[in-house]
Parts: sequence; structure tokens; C-alpha cells
Amino acid sequence: MNKRSKYVKTASVLMAGFLAGCGGEDAPSSGSSTGGSGTQLVETDSAILLASFLDSLDSVRSRATQLLSNDARYRLQTAPSGRYVDHNRNGRYDSGADVRLVGNPIEHAGIHYAHAAGLTGAGQTIAFSDSGFRVGHDAFDAASVSTGTGLDTEDHGTFVASIAAGNSDDMIGVAPGADLIFGSFDSLSQLAETANMARTANAVALNNSWGYSGMHINSADYNTIFGSSAGANYLAALRNYARDGIVVFAASNDHTETSAGLLAALPQLEPSLEQSWLAVVNGVPVVSGDDVVSAERVSSACLEAAAWCIAANGSWTGATASSDSSYSFGTGTSYAAPTVSGALALLAEAFPTMTNQELRIRLLASADNDFTGFSQDGTVELVPGFEHAYSEEWGHGFLDVAAALLPIGRPTITTANGTVLDADQPLAIAGAASGDAVARALSNVELVSQDALSASFVIDASQMIAQRAAAPMFQPADAVNIGRDQETSFGAATFFGEGPGIPLQISDVAYDVSLFRARSGGSDRFGLGLRRSFDLGGASLHLGGAVGQDTLGLLSDWNGGTDASLMSMDVGLTAPISDNTQLRFAMGYALGQEDSALGQSADVLLNGGAVTFAQRHALSHNDRFSVSLAMPAAVTSGTTSVALPVTNSLGGVSYDSVPIDLAPSDREVRLTLSYERPFSEHSSWGVSLAHAINRGHIPGARETAVMFGLRTRF
Repeated sequence: MNKRSKYVKTASVLMAGFLAGCGGEDAPSSGSSTGGSGTQLVETDSAILLASFLDSLDSVRSRATQLLSNDARYRLQTAPSGRYVDHNRNGRYDSGADVRLVGNPIEHAGIHYAHAAGLTGAGQTIAFSDSGFRVGHDAFDAASVSTGTGLDTEDHGTFVASIAAGNSDDMIGVAPGADLIFGSFDSLSQLAETANMARTANAVALNNSWGYSGMHINSADYNTIFGSSAGANYLAALRNYARDGIVVFAASNDHTETSAGLLAALPQLEPSLEQSWLAVVNGVPVVSGDDVVSAERVSSACLEAAAWCIAANGSWTGATASSDSSYSFGTGTSYAAPTVSGALALLAEAFPTMTNQELRIRLLASADNDFTGFSQDGTVELVPGFEHAYSEEWGHGFLDVAAALLPIGRPTITTANGTVLDADQPLAIAGAASGDAVARALSNVELVSQDALSASFVIDASQMIAQRAAAPMFQPADAVNIGRDQETSFGAATFFGEGPGIPLQISDVAYDVSLFRARSGGSDRFGLGLRRSFDLGGASLHLGGAVGQDTLGLLSDWNGGTDASLMSMDVGLTAPISDNTQLRFAMGYALGQEDSALGQSADVLLNGGAVTFAQRHALSHNDRFSVSLAMPAAVTSGTTSVALPVTNSLGGVSYDSVPIDLAPSDREVRLTLSYERPFSEHSSWGVSLAHAINRGHIPGARETAVMFGLRTRF
């Protein structure tokens, strides 16, 4: 967010000085219309839209940036050079006393992100109580406009409404697709009429860019306004509208005020209105990236209205009543308020199942209050367990529409059986033997989550699958065994990892017992293997079996699941081709089960195998060379399903059982070359080179690894 001429000020005073329209710095300064050609906003279905706002704004950032830089309607809102608010009224800018008007209110509030995603406030209505409107202004040509009785043609209301919902070739407002209700603030009966029209039309916001001059939040002033029958009728109309809609009031423009205006702070005396009330102050923020880092206040502080108050940049170029195409620049809380009212319309379109009171909570909860100069004076528990800080100066902080479209607090997913999952944690850690099968099966499955404020968001379920890394291509023990004749049974090793062999003699039969141990999730996992070798007269046959927990993470770890177990069998054959040449085959099979509290258990079959050619005395005496072609352990068959809350064709939520084939579509194939050569009587060196395609059983993934080893005997 981003020399000198005195800022032009005008004022309109009505009802014998009691009812002041915007007042002081709110009124638009004179100026000519601003030309420019616009570009059409993208129309996007809300259910698709929300998927864009899951983790960040990156998916719409490029489009949003283009709107600010390339569209003349957005560039129009950058404050003209040299404008400032002359607080001390001496006709010149004084640093520390006056406030320069800089930057772009659309950018400052993150409105361009909402527009880039397709939000326009379509289907929503905003009502205005104001001094008057030029109904035929081209800023309102795209809207459906309803009017109350006795409506005058005035700059102020025209300007205010164009900020909330203007849409022409010259300017763009906050919610350019919203419909409008125009009513007069000339009398209490007209104010009541507009509130009643707003209620009938289910308007999301009733905007009030005015206040009673000299009336503050105390019982005497309250009785002065609402003590008459006309005042009581107006208060009743406000109460009735506020059952569903949100009342937005501009704070005073007098930056020296020490007490809040009567209407901005009315919930102090009418507590039932607080859940539907917003007060708005005007400030000029300084931003870095998307964040407010500091700010200068132009208007009064929030004061007694702080608990339901929010700040916005009220420096806009808006429509005036001079003609159907006239525009000018101005600043004030009168223009900050419709920025907030328009934002409510954008949220109402984005979150169609939320109440207007819930939308108000989103605006307050997402307000940016992490900036220099914000001093916390209290907190509000917006929903049970969720509090947001406010200050007497800035209320909850600066309006941030983009943040309001993101999940707020801890997002969760509720499954069909009532299990509540943290959406920030993986739904499953896919097993290494499945590769990308789980993520692939869940790709484009639109999973529904809710944030701490009950807003629904759509997540691509595949984004919640963590991929378990494949085991390293070389283990530390491999450095010791480079080039050696390996006779370890392939099955047990590939399913459970290498374990220490313990000779066991049963009667006249010799066995080799292996214990496999690994840590997973902070706990020990074990496997036990048994192997027997047979001499076939030159060749040797190895048969083995193993049982235990899934120590290598070959099976998936589902949220709420249990430890998986495996049972394996394997066969190995070593046959000489010549005195110095061997050919070795190894194949292993395993049966396991994936368990999950989210769906059905699944029986899975895995296999792995390798063929190795080994040559002694290949290049020199006592050297060893081998080449091996292997297929690491992978699931060959097994399907499961998980019951997840997903979007249906009507845009609602249904619990569907999503089938998942656990077998990868492409197997990893690994080629390994090894060479060992002695360089002294007791020592040797070796090198191994391995290259894998479809690494980790992920199509197209490749990896190459090299290992050097040194072995010596003492």
C-alpha cells in the first residue's frame, strides 16, 4: 500500500444541525469524470472458487496483480499525488499533524483477490440510508436499484453507493455485482422505511455513512433520538432488520473525539444489537506484501465501539451527482463504511450457507491487527474458543477481504462415522509399496472441511496424502559388502530390512534366524525371519519366511488406523555358470492388511525380486564385479475405500465411499553395478552405482546413487 495541495472539504448539515451527512472530510471534492476501459470479471461458481482459497492466495495472485496494474478502473483508486487531510486547518501539510492520502483502498483491503477469483457480490443486496443519490449514474447501470420515498439527488449518497457496488467503464466498486436499495436519511420515518426495505429484501448490509452531530453514547442523547414515537419506530426497524442483516455505521471524522457517536456505539445501550453491528473508522495503512505494517488514523478512534469496530482505507474516487458519468476523489469514514458493506456482500456470495452474523464474525476475525501502533485493549470471543484482540483506536484492525476468504483457525474434516480430523495433518501417509497410488485415486476428489468459524472449504483430497519416502538406495551395511557374494534371502530383506542372522540347529537341520527391528511413529516394530538353505550339488536353494510388523512402512498409515502386519515367504537360487561366475535369483511374496478407522480394511499382496550376475577375477586377481536388476517390494493387488465428506452435484455435502487401488501403476526398476578390488593383503575398496526408474513406484521419477566403500581387517 503506497506536493502539495490543500485538501478541499465540504459539508452538508441537515435537521437543524442534528443529522450530519458524512461531514467534514467525507464529502467528495469537485473534479471531472475519469475515463478508462474496463475488463470483464471472471464468473466463477462459488464451490469451485473456495478451492482456490485453501492454503494461500497463490492461485489467484497473478490475476489479482494484473487487475491492479492493467485495469484502469483499479488504477483509478490510487490516491492522487499531493492529497492530505489538513487536521490543523492551516492550509499546508505538517508532518506529525496531518495525514497524507496514499495507496489504493482496493489493494489495502485485499478486494482485488476476491475479484480475481470471480466474486462480485452477485445475488446480494446492499441498502443505503443517505443524503440522496443520482439513480441514473452509469456506476449503477449494472445493478437492480430500489428506492425509498422522497429521495433527493446528492453527491454524497451517490459517492457512497458507488464505492460499495459501482460497476462502469470508469470505476469498479467492492461488490460490483450486488443489487442496491437507496433510502433517505432526511427523517426518522425515512430511515425506518429503508431499514424495513432492507429486511424485506434480505439485504446483507444496511450502510449508514452519517451520524447525529454532537450525539454521543449516553442515555440523554439516546432518549433525545429514540424517545419519540418516530424514534421508537426507527429503533424497532433497526432491531427487526438486525435479526438477519448487518448494520454498518461510519464513525465520526473528528480525529480528536473522546467519545464514540451514538449510532456507531449503539450496542453499548442496546446489547442485543452487537451481533449484527459494525462501526468503521478511516485510516491510511502502510503495507508490505499483503500485510499492514503501520497506519495513520484519519478519523476518530473506535472508542466505546471498539469491540465491534473495524478500520478501512476511506480514500476513494467515486461517482458524483454532477452528471451520469462524473467522478471525483474524497476521503472519510463515509467511504470506509461502504468498503466494509461491499465486503460483506462478497463474503455472502462466497459462503452461501453462512448467516450474515457469521459473515460479520469472519470480517472481524480476519482483520489485520498485527501492525506497529496497534495496542490491544481487550478481546472478543467471536465463537466459543476463538478470541480476537481489539484496540480502542483501531477496533479489530484493518479490513482484509482476502484473509476472510481463507480458512480461519484450525480447519477440520468430519467423516461419516463422526471422526474429526485435523485438515492440517495428513489423511494418510501412503505406503512406500503403493507409490503414488493413493494420491492418484484421491486426485480431484473434492473433500469438504470446515474452519474454526464454520465456513466450508473444498480441498483436493490428494493434497492431504503424505508420500512416504522410498528407502535409500544404499544402506550403511552395503558399504561393507560391496562386491561380495550375497546370499541373504531377498524376501525377508525387502519386506523387513536386513537383520542380524543367528545360526540355529534343530536336529540335523541348520537354520538361520533373523530379527528385524525399526522405529516408526516413535515406537518399535519387529519382524522375525527363518531361513533354510539346501545344497543342490553346485547350486544352492534358499527358502525362508518371516512375520512381523511393517517395519519399512510398505503399507499406508491411515489417520486413526492400526499398525500393519506382514507375513512373507521367499525363495532364492544361486547357480554357478563357471568357476568364477554366478547367477542369483531371488523372489519374495508377502501378505498384509491395511487397517483404517476411515474405511474398510484391505488385504494386500506384495512382491519383489532381483536377478544378479557376479564375476570374480574380472579385471584383476581377487576382484569382484556384479550387476543386478531388481524390482523393489510393491503392492500387486489390494483395494480399499474410505468414506469422506465430498461435494455433490448440487453443491452440498455427501459422504461417499471412495475406492482406492493400492497397487502402483508403474513399478520401480533398479540397475546396480558394483566392483570391489583389494589394494593390500588385509584391505579392499569398492564402488557401487545404482540407477532407478519410476523411483518409489512413481511414474517418471528417476534417481541415481553412488557409494564408495573401504574394508580392512585387523
